[in-house]
Amino acid sequence: MNLKKILSDFGSWIFTGLTFLGCIIIYAGIGGRGRYNSTGETNFYFVAVGIVLILPFLIYMLKAKILIDKAENEESKRISDLIKSGDKVIVNLDDLEIQSNSYKQEIEVGSGYNTRNEYIDVNHNVILIDFPYKNDSIKYKLNIDMDTTKLKMHFAIKQETELYVDLTNPNNNYLDLRFLES
Repeated sequence: MNLKKILSDFGSWIFTGLTFLGCIIIYAGIGGRGRYNSTGETNFYFVAVGIVLILPFLIYMLKAKILIDKAENEESKRISDLIKSGDKVIVNLDDLEIQSNSYKQEIEVGSGYNTRNEYIDVNHNVILIDFPYKNDSIKYKLNIDMDTTKLKMHFAIKQETELYVDLTNPNNNYLDLRFLES
């Protein structure tokens, strides 16, 4: 096993354990019921220690949220820039290749004596485009989780959509499939 992975897993377990310990200490500090602690007595030192133990988790969650928002904003800016300044190519939706893998998955629902098996539909569709563009070929691959029949109906109704391609970098492209969201 890789030493770096072992240390990373060990660090995440320590991080999780300290957060859990911080929650327990805060609960005990605010007067959680216990054998020798009557309800209502607050120990502010315990609460402060618990907050210090939880603080790294809160900072981590805040940092992750900021990074996710930043990535979403950059992606939406990239798409809007492509729509404004990119080369607009009309794509006929009848020419798209759809590879479908739909199946039913058995899952266990409930617990104890009320356990039963239910089947859920899993739809995995891959749209492949190999589009000639300025003496080059643009390969586009997109995974869509939608019923194959509904997907084909959407494509039949819309018939064509736009592929926006960056003039300087053909690998920077965007296929407009916003009509699938409605």
